[in-house]
Amino acid sequence: MNPTPSSSATGFVTVLGRISTLLAAVGVLAVLAQAAVALLLGDAAVAAFAARPEVPPALGWMLLQRRPLALALLVLAVLFLAASWGVLRRQEWARLAFIGFLAVTAVLNFASLPLVGQLFDTARALYPPGLLDTADGRDLLTQLQVSRMVSLFTATLTAVAFAGLHGWVGWKLCAADVRAQFRRQHRHD
Repeated sequence: MNPTPSSSATGFVTVLGRISTLLAAVGVLAVLAQAAVALLLGDAAVAAFAARPEVPPALGWMLLQRRPLALALLVLAVLFLAASWGVLRRQEWARLAFIGFLAVTAVLNFASLPLVGQLFDTARALYPPGLLDTADGRDLLTQLQVSRMVSLFTATLTAVAFAGLHGWVGWKLCAADVRAQFRRQHRHD
């Protein structure tokens, strides 16, 4: 016997579907803008910037691969939009895909934490030689180190908060009364 969806479970899916569809649509537009910039940037200028010694190798690689990365981000954004719309339409495949997106995003938030340190290392490398040997330079370095710790703390706190939120939404999407709203497609409706 299938559980009957409660009105709160129905409302949860509707609100989740609407919010995520809106966010996904905005995401697709943002990725399209990013892709346009990636197409407009000249290869020579990007290669020269990526080759600078203060640019971390990972960032240099991302800049050189900006077009395929923009395409991959666009594909992911469109897939998330499709999954969000599918959740709104109560499609079972979309529920499962949405849970997958939640899990992957939570993991990627933690995986990106080392980039905070690389960002501040790059900022420090941009300072003119000899500046850090002055009193003002030492003050600047102290401010940079405090900013690094605060940024790492807030990024970690944000990753934990989003992991908790994503875990809760995923758990709700697995609840029997929510699952009962979703259907498998065996034929065209």
